[in-house]
Amino acid sequence: MKTKLNMAVAAALALPLVGHAETEQLTTIVVEGSGSRPGTFALAPDSSGFKDTAALLERVPGANVNRNGPLTGIPQYRGMFGNRVNVEIDGANIKEAGPNSMDTALSHIPAVLTESLTVYRGIAPVSSGIDTIGGTMKVKTKKGHFAETEDDIVSEGAVSSGFSSIDKGYFVSGFTSLANENHKLHVGVSKEEGNDYRYKEREGKKVIPTEYDRRGLIAGYSYQRNGHELSFNYTDNDTRNTGSPALPMDIVYIKSHIYNLDYNWDLGQGYELKTKFFYQNSDHLMDNNTLRVPSKPNGSDRLMDNTTNVQGGGWDIALSMPLLSGDFTTGFTGDTSRHKSNIHMNAAMAPGAMPMDMYTQNFNDVERSRYSFFGEWKGEVANKLNAELGARLTYTNSDAGDVSTTMMPLKPFANDFNSKGHNKDFVDVDLTAILRYVMRDDLDFELGFARKNRAPSYQELYLWSPAEATSGLADGRSYLGNLELDMEHAYQFEFGMDWHTDEAYLAPRAFVHYVNDYIQGTPSSVMRTQTSCPTSNPCPVLQFENIEALLYGIDLELGYIFTDWVRFDAGLNYVGGNRLDGPEGNLYRIAPLNGRMQLTFNYSGFTTSIEGILYAEQKNVASYNNEQSTPGYEIMNLRASYEAFDGFTFGTGIENVLDSTNLNHLGGYYRPNAATDAGNGVTTGDRIPMQGRNYYATVSYQW
Repeated sequence: MKTKLNMAVAAALALPLVGHAETEQLTTIVVEGSGSRPGTFALAPDSSGFKDTAALLERVPGANVNRNGPLTGIPQYRGMFGNRVNVEIDGANIKEAGPNSMDTALSHIPAVLTESLTVYRGIAPVSSGIDTIGGTMKVKTKKGHFAETEDDIVSEGAVSSGFSSIDKGYFVSGFTSLANENHKLHVGVSKEEGNDYRYKEREGKKVIPTEYDRRGLIAGYSYQRNGHELSFNYTDNDTRNTGSPALPMDIVYIKSHIYNLDYNWDLGQGYELKTKFFYQNSDHLMDNNTLRVPSKPNGSDRLMDNTTNVQGGGWDIALSMPLLSGDFTTGFTGDTSRHKSNIHMNAAMAPGAMPMDMYTQNFNDVERSRYSFFGEWKGEVANKLNAELGARLTYTNSDAGDVSTTMMPLKPFANDFNSKGHNKDFVDVDLTAILRYVMRDDLDFELGFARKNRAPSYQELYLWSPAEATSGLADGRSYLGNLELDMEHAYQFEFGMDWHTDEAYLAPRAFVHYVNDYIQGTPSSVMRTQTSCPTSNPCPVLQFENIEALLYGIDLELGYIFTDWVRFDAGLNYVGGNRLDGPEGNLYRIAPLNGRMQLTFNYSGFTTSIEGILYAEQKNVASYNNEQSTPGYEIMNLRASYEAFDGFTFGTGIENVLDSTNLNHLGGYYRPNAATDAGNGVTTGDRIPMQGRNYYATVSYQW
């Protein structure tokens, strides 16, 4: 019997559900590796349409989000986050222009222009990309469809809008495509804007700065004939004044341009060639004085800004063919990028002194290139037993230019960095072996093993002076890079089952990941005053080092359909993370035990649901960077939607009905000073409160 690995699961964990999927222009979550679900459902309108696609991850088994700002959601999967998770948009492995991950990959595409978000549950196949040690997530933008017959001309489209009370935010979007059997054009636009959100809706208490302003554009042309398909696509992300209160500065602008060229050729008899090429050019400016009040350490404003740029491109070429009792895919993947980051400061160096202009080359001409070959076979090895076997060889090269600074305290660090060799080579092999046994039509078992690797990021290698340019760690500590870092090597084990009937489903997974040479900050001999210190300031700067780590846990999803109109869905996630060598301790930013449950009623175009979100207390915190514990919390959400007529849908809801003040353990610490907060009750170093009660409404029309 065929494996259910590639079933598209549109009914995601704990989502509002509606029964008229064909009339909803809404993002679909696809969980690769899960079994089939009873019925076909789409996502009801909710307030995630006001934010980036990362908001959808909180409904995926094992996934979560490190939230540093309204548009700065860093994907996390089973305790791993940042560039440990491979994130692709339309086949492009997006590179962040900001060294502190303000422009995370999932922030480049608004949720309203996203067609689907695919997450590989468990061990990601080697064919899904490079550096998949923390899994793979893929985003597809909306593109429309070709006509099915030669004489047809098909027009598709959607317009939507919404309002959110918690930040007086709104979004508007439009998408349309025009196609016949051979040609297709599409274009989509969006605008999202909101003010600082309130964390106590009744009292009007705000988290400042959390305003946001983003414009998005997607456009493309596709041609197909006789098994050939050629596509050109363009994506533009224009983000303006947007807060990131967990980081030292806020977004002034992000201007990102991504160009895609895809060519697919169906050769017949099971042979297929797929190619993807992309180019990216992104500019980014951040500062500490547009949206927040700068600090005054010596009596005058310390004004800082950081100008960054990334240019890069890549390719993914894969050939699939029948082999033995299955299919074999082989390919060549790669990308290259060049990063620049310059910090400018205007500040007084002593009380009463005149402010001075100073600059620092944070990262200068950093180049990172990856070249990778893979082979993967999937097929039946025995009756009811399927296997997936894969191997990927990857070569990574990193290099950086010499740096300079006018800041006298940093000159010794610059001289030391410039005296060393910066060119680094890393080579290793990823291996996967997954067995799936179909015991009955309603019961599958899976057993998986993998060896995954990751080369150090350019920040981990080349952060030459104490700074917080750490890919969004947001822990208030300063870090130093390390030119002697080794690759991370993860040995992954997974066991799962999938039971599903016409009325019910249950799919638990247990996993253990041992990571040799895991990269983490450790105390150095350099002392600096920092926001988060285990003792009084100053305290040790943390330097990236290789340690041994263990991650383990379980995630599950379950559901039951009571009648044609009423169903229940739920999920549970638990991750533990520990350091195994040296001082005992927990890994940083690990979510506590958490779960979702939802009861949904759907009848004759009307859908209503009640959703409960529960997070336990998290006491297992990282001691090396003085991570704070967080209390548990419960949130209740109410949602409803009504399809007034074919394609026209109203949505509304109340999130955090009880207006409770909650602290998400994966949220960062508040970085602006007391003058920015202006009496709202959030002080520097506190956990950033989550949003209070939010009323929202959406309206959409699809044709």
